[in-house]
Amino acid sequence: MKPLVAVVVGGVVYLLAIALGPSGEDGSPQLVLAVLCGGIVLIVQFLVSFVNQLHALQDSVDKRLADIGRATKLFIAVEKLRGDGVPRLAEHATQVVSMGPEILRAFAYAEIDRLAAQMNDFTSLSAECPGVNDDWLITLTRCTRTSIDAVSTAVVDDGFWSTEPAGRYLTAQRQAITERGITVRRLFIVKRPEESAALAPVCAEQRDLGIDVRVVALEELLPHSRRGGMIDFVVFDEALSYEIRADQLSVNSLTTINARAAEVEPLVRRFNLLWNEADPGAV
Repeated sequence: MKPLVAVVVGGVVYLLAIALGPSGEDGSPQLVLAVLCGGIVLIVQFLVSFVNQLHALQDSVDKRLADIGRATKLFIAVEKLRGDGVPRLAEHATQVVSMGPEILRAFAYAEIDRLAAQMNDFTSLSAECPGVNDDWLITLTRCTRTSIDAVSTAVVDDGFWSTEPAGRYLTAQRQAITERGITVRRLFIVKRPEESAALAPVCAEQRDLGIDVRVVALEELLPHSRRGGMIDFVVFDEALSYEIRADQLSVNSLTTINARAAEVEPLVRRFNLLWNEADPGAV
């Protein structure tokens, strides 16, 4: 197209030069002018094309440099992480999404998105999960370094201690006690003193595992201690809380982990208050 445009321009210039020029000439000056104008147009087109390609190259280089900058920043961030979990995640994720059936790749992408969303929540020092997240509970137990303080109500714990997740949870606590010297305290709260007898087998099993267990009835608490919500929660290392909140039908509906000091410290004080009012020899 560039030579064609140059020829058209040259032709137009040639015709105009003949029409406007002095009569009687052999047309050589007009031809030279037409060739000159056509050449100039052709050169200009090539220059414009070169400039456009140069801009495209510059944009590509800028994008590459930006990608390199993000990759470098990510690499520096990854280096700060403990262990090799993140490199293994990246390596195995790239393998999974390029192999196997479509359903496996779709599931892998969904899990990556879920994990990314969860990490994003952690940047605000809090995360929520519908229902009871037993994996969070067990993983936090394995990560604990000093103490675990738990408040368990009959509303939420009814039937829990005979389930498979409860077995893994208690095993993780037993390992934390024997291998790392973690202090584990569990406070059961019942409505009336006569309900404590039903917890005797559970308390005996947990005490055998090295867990310090107490039971207290709401009727036995001082009036000021009864104020405030009676919710199930676990505080790990006095720095992070795991809370289970039930709806009005007493159905487990939401699990929250929270590392905000302003919200964890009241739970620490709440636990110590209730713990000190419970009878160590009950049940």
